[in-house]
Amino acid sequence: MLDPKLVDQAIAWSVRLRLHAADPQQLQAFHAWRGADAGHEAAWQRIASMQQAIAALPPQVAGQVLAARAAETAGRKGRRNALKLMLGAAMVGAGAYAGRDTQWAQQVLADYATGVGQRRQVVLDDGTELLLNTGTALNVRYAAGRRMVELRRGEVMITTGRDAASPQRRPFLASTGDGVMLAKGTRFLVRKEDDRTRLTVLEHAVELDNGAGGAPVLAQAGDSYYMSSTAIWKADAVEFDPSAWTEGLIAAREMRMDRFLAELSRYRPGLLRCDPAVAALPVSGIFQLADTDRTLEVLLATQPVAALYRTRWWVTIIARRPE
Repeated sequence: MLDPKLVDQAIAWSVRLRLHAADPQQLQAFHAWRGADAGHEAAWQRIASMQQAIAALPPQVAGQVLAARAAETAGRKGRRNALKLMLGAAMVGAGAYAGRDTQWAQQVLADYATGVGQRRQVVLDDGTELLLNTGTALNVRYAAGRRMVELRRGEVMITTGRDAASPQRRPFLASTGDGVMLAKGTRFLVRKEDDRTRLTVLEHAVELDNGAGGAPVLAQAGDSYYMSSTAIWKADAVEFDPSAWTEGLIAAREMRMDRFLAELSRYRPGLLRCDPAVAALPVSGIFQLADTDRTLEVLLATQPVAALYRTRWWVTIIARRPE
């Protein structure tokens, strides 16, 4: 078995050589370390094999693997975990990881985070309960005069606490890059999408303000609103129950196949794609999120589609060929 300390040293050398320009002195020191002991060479070969394995993955898969690993280790402390995450970023490379730098950094640096397919419940000191959905990263920013949860990515259900220990009940706010939501003693869902935020109020009311100069909008129980940096508007009836994920389900109602698979892919590592030929097929039903393989089996049994597997985690749903 390799000495963990030597593995740490090999990882550190790999990060140093990949993320920084290696001057002649660094290269000389690296080669001296590598040749000083057979254990050093064995540790380096192990890291080199890991690099080759990740380099062989499609860029999108490599990025998703790294992001999931980042969330999995979020909250753990220690030099080895930090080095492994840095090594992963270096192995994927800047070009392959384009568009995912922010996601990776958010999950590593967040106060609370989840990986792909994970859910996590957190109870804060004031009694507020947070239920994080898949691929979520958030920060908690409590101060003397207010309580705030910053959702950086993903989705969360918030049940606000009574804040009994505070001399005065501090206002509770949730924020994203699109604006701020002020809770009115409530339970609500916040989902950060690419260029907007979706709010669904389950109990009481929430006030939305995107800071664009317009009047805040009050959303009541049962309402869903979208908010961007420039507008706030009421959401149309959706094709799926926005709160079903809290029970580990997707509840679809005449949902387009491409949208259904996009939603399911949030809970599944790797790539799940939809061929344009079947994109408009309607999907209805209640599907389990805990076993996405089983959900795909149900889909194949009830729809005129087939699955094209490049690997277990690289799947395209296509039209089923006539028998």
